[in-house]
Amino acid sequence: MKLVESEHIELKRTVTERICKTVVAFANSSGGSLYIGIDDFGNIIGIDDVDSEMLRVSNMLNDSIEPNVSELVEIEPVEHEGKSIIVIAVEAGNDRPYYLKSKGLVPAGVFTRLGPATVPVDRRGIRAMIRQTDGISFEGEHCNEQDLTFVYAQGTFKAHGIPFDEITLRNLGIIGRDGFYTNLGLLISDQNPYPLRCASFNDDALTEIINRIDCEGSIFRQAEEAEAFLTVANGLRSYFVPGKLERIDKLDYPTVAIREGVLNAIIHREYDMRADTLIKMSRTEIRFTNLGGLEGISVEDAIEGFTETRNPLLRQLFYRLNIVEALGTGLQRIVQQYRAEELTPAVKSTGNWFCLSLPNVNTTRNPYLSLKRNDGPNLRGEYQDYERLDDDGMLPPEVARAFAPVRAAHEKALVRMGLSPNRTVTEHHRRALEAATSEGARPRLSWKPFNEDSMSAAQTVLIEFASTRGGVFSRQEAEEALGTGRDGTLKVINDMIEDGTIVKEGKARATRYRVARA
Repeated sequence: MKLVESEHIELKRTVTERICKTVVAFANSSGGSLYIGIDDFGNIIGIDDVDSEMLRVSNMLNDSIEPNVSELVEIEPVEHEGKSIIVIAVEAGNDRPYYLKSKGLVPAGVFTRLGPATVPVDRRGIRAMIRQTDGISFEGEHCNEQDLTFVYAQGTFKAHGIPFDEITLRNLGIIGRDGFYTNLGLLISDQNPYPLRCASFNDDALTEIINRIDCEGSIFRQAEEAEAFLTVANGLRSYFVPGKLERIDKLDYPTVAIREGVLNAIIHREYDMRADTLIKMSRTEIRFTNLGGLEGISVEDAIEGFTETRNPLLRQLFYRLNIVEALGTGLQRIVQQYRAEELTPAVKSTGNWFCLSLPNVNTTRNPYLSLKRNDGPNLRGEYQDYERLDDDGMLPPEVARAFAPVRAAHEKALVRMGLSPNRTVTEHHRRALEAATSEGARPRLSWKPFNEDSMSAAQTVLIEFASTRGGVFSRQEAEEALGTGRDGTLKVINDMIEDGTIVKEGKARATRYRVARA
């Protein structure tokens, strides 16, 4: 299998000085492997003098990179397809930022990985790495703006039973040791300059906008406004399963997943860089995108509950206010919510960005459903619609389980009437009936109703016809549907009554026949 360049894999034909940039990028991000002797297309070129080239690589890395990366790097020869190549495995470093000595701590000397590319880190990113290495977070630093108000934050503290006094603010890190507000104070203040934008769209191309909101001010206010916006936009689909008295209501998105998605975007974003946090609801997903890619841990680690310490004071504040139940369990709870729906959220971390995508429980499976419309099979109890939804895998698991015994009983009834429970057969009769009805003509069917085989076919058409009238029909309507006379129609009806397929109700001209529920 050919190797392909990615966030953690880099391919090089030969040893060049550019290798140092890649090693720096791997050490500054989440690690990776560099393969020398393989071209950009994954073809094995090989290296003639492996020992000499390995020594050259080792000297180059020691002479060109600061801090020293020798403890992070393992260089070894590998035989592949009969040719020798060199593999340089690089671990994520703890002394970031790593940089090229010849350039220094500037964007031209500091690199990270952005997908399969090695890219320079801007000055803010470099400062963020230095703070992280030194154990200093953005929210703990002295705030340049001290003229702050806390109207919304005071209400939030009061609602959660926490006093908003100087002692509490100092303990929580909102006021620093120097007696001035920290950046954490800025984030919870009414003057917080880091907004959150929400929008809902009726399509996946994000062209048909439904609504939008700009959440500004205190992060407490942003969290509540964003959750309220998504709750209103969260569609409720009611499934009326045929043969069932109860209905099954399915929200497009689990409410717990929405809440955790909003909190994750706010608590774990990178506030040292100015860019809006975006929440976009399309036809099939909600996508939460915020600055602050994962550093030092993988996506799998994050889902398992391992967290970074980008904003430890902010995370602790939300925990102290009992807004989050436990630290590091947000993504786990989201995954658990979707496990019951047999769906999986998507988590991506690319460069400076983190993206969480929650699939729509209803529309992800059903291409005919959008946030505002249903252009496909009805969800309100028509058996043939549910059969189609079930055949095409468009029902949520809970609804599919409820429909299963109904379908089994229906197919058993078909077998009892001498028909195969094959959808092609029922579709054939349905199309014949619908074509005749749509033309306004009296359908003339080719069978004689007293033949055993044609009798079963007549019963099937009559059941299909009844389904278009809510399961109830008169003798005259049955005659029109079958294209037979009074006696022939009554023969079919009486056999169906005796078989228990239909039930007779009323007398004389008020007589009606109703399809029995299985």
